[in-house]
Amino acid sequence: MNKIIVLGNGYIGSKAYKYLFDTIGNIHDIVHLSNYKYNAPEGLKETLFNNLLFEFRGSQGKWIVNCVGYTGKPNVDACEENKQICWDLNVTFPTVLAQFCKQYGIKIINVSSGCIYNGPENVLYTEKDDPNFGLLNSDSSWYSKTKHAAELCLQNFNNVYTLRIRMPVCNDFNASKNYLCKILKYNNILNEVNSKTVIEDLLLVINKIINIEDLPGGIYNCVNPKPLSTAQVCEILDRHGLWNPNWKFIDYNELKQHIVANRSNCILSTDKLKVHGLDMPPEKESLLRILSEKETYEE
Repeated sequence: MNKIIVLGNGYIGSKAYKYLFDTIGNIHDIVHLSNYKYNAPEGLKETLFNNLLFEFRGSQGKWIVNCVGYTGKPNVDACEENKQICWDLNVTFPTVLAQFCKQYGIKIINVSSGCIYNGPENVLYTEKDDPNFGLLNSDSSWYSKTKHAAELCLQNFNNVYTLRIRMPVCNDFNASKNYLCKILKYNNILNEVNSKTVIEDLLLVINKIINIEDLPGGIYNCVNPKPLSTAQVCEILDRHGLWNPNWKFIDYNELKQHIVANRSNCILSTDKLKVHGLDMPPEKESLLRILSEKETYEE
């Protein structure tokens, strides 16, 4: 039996715990730990790390699904004003956690971000491509810089699986981090083709990783293939009775008048997922599926 501990109770952490408990809780021991001072690494030994050792006593397969991170509220613009906590949660914490887990034979699935590239629609960025919207780009957001820095810190830990996600999508229309909620909320939207991650599909990938023996650690682009443009997503929402009558498609120059930090627009390759049997369905297929099961939308 594996012991799987989910860290973080935010947008993805809460959904990851519920999914794993409901799906494999009968064959694996699923535990949810949250509300620690993740940005105070000097105190983690006496709190979180001590509790992890207690939870993992006698366990054979030891896994942590780390969903702790800082994305800013209401969006990544807040990271520009809270740089230290953004760095602490996105870089320092996962690095310290990886060091601790390496010592005790614990594997980590680290939910991260693919917003470290920026490029045209005809370019698919692989896990081997150097980020062009990260530490070395003066125009990149602070959030993107922290995610790039975290990858550099974790790249030599073979016990870590870094899952790059982008623009998370789910059928919970009360979740402010849901990409669909965001585009329904905003009047001015950018019509770009971007990789996105349907959370249901991400959680299935996490489940598969836990159950695949000898899967190599490293970075995995966990996005749905065949990404849609914003206009295409809006058309699908309209067919499901979800519409913002004030929508206006704008270009990036217009968008910059309304934001503080530059945004990443890119498409990630999913070839590595396919090679390891971690395929995710095409975006349109998954979007139609979750909208047929959508939760109540509240204005």
